Amino acid sequence: MTAAWRATVVDNNSTDGTADIVAFHTRQGGVPGLVRIVEPRQGLTHARQRGVAQSSADWVAFVDDDCLLAPEWITEAVCFAAGQPNAGAFGGRVVPDWGRTPPDHLPRHAWLFAAQDHGREIREVESLVGAGVVLNRRALDAVGWTAEPYLADRIGLGHASGGDVEICYRLTAAGRKLWFVPSMRIDHRIAASRQRMPELLGLARGLGAGAELVDLMGSSEPSSWLSRVERTLRSDIRRHLASTYHVVTGRYHWRDWLIRAAFLAGQHTQHRALRRDAGTRTRLGGVWAR
Repeated sequence: MTAAWRATVVDNNSTDGTADIVAFHTRQGGVPGLVRIVEPRQGLTHARQRGVAQSSADWVAFVDDDCLLAPEWITEAVCFAAGQPNAGAFGGRVVPDWGRTPPDHLPRHAWLFAAQDHGREIREVESLVGAGVVLNRRALDAVGWTAEPYLADRIGLGHASGGDVEICYRLTAAGRKLWFVPSMRIDHRIAASRQRMPELLGLARGLGAGAELVDLMGSSEPSSWLSRVERTLRSDIRRHLASTYHVVTGRYHWRDWLIRAAFLAGQHTQHRALRRDAGTRTRLGGVWAR
């Protein structure tokens, strides 16, 4: 099956050679409809929102700048979209490319790098990672994301995230299905600098902060959310501190322990910020349960 497609590069204030690279490939003419647009508002959500606004297609795919699509990816996407025109979104396997044989702890925490693999069969799923997700444009408009996304996501060198989870929650809350299509493979290149512990801890902390916001937005009882979640979070932190003994005895790898601790720290910091910010709690509390 063939279909028209085009590529839009959203330049979110880059300081590298993005403009020159796009200009070169535009002259070569090998990429259909290739254009570069500049989005001055920093952040992944702003960049994605601008990309959707620039497009008029029925389906829009988000492909991160460090991801490589398999040769048949577009064909597989077109075929699946044709068979599921009412789906909210779909995506495929996202496989980290470490560029080397990674130490054991990296594959265990591939979730930090949007790894995604739900098996060998096409199946309905509860959520999809943003890297390589294909979205139904009309569904995005209907749930209000194109007009007002709630989470900023990955601003500058920051790690706070959750924008892709927000999109998936809003789509499923509106009755739209999400699908995993294993034949659509993306290789996610992980730079060596991102494999170091400080970067892993920053990613884990950011994902923890995003998880706290997502939990608030999905709460059916936002008025009691603070106290309820605080009890759960305190219990999780106590259990994790108690697990220090297993690090000493070698039953729990110290890197795994630190990554879990960073995730909990992100949750805790975000929770404290939300406790002080009643306006944000009111704005985001239970938005998917309303």
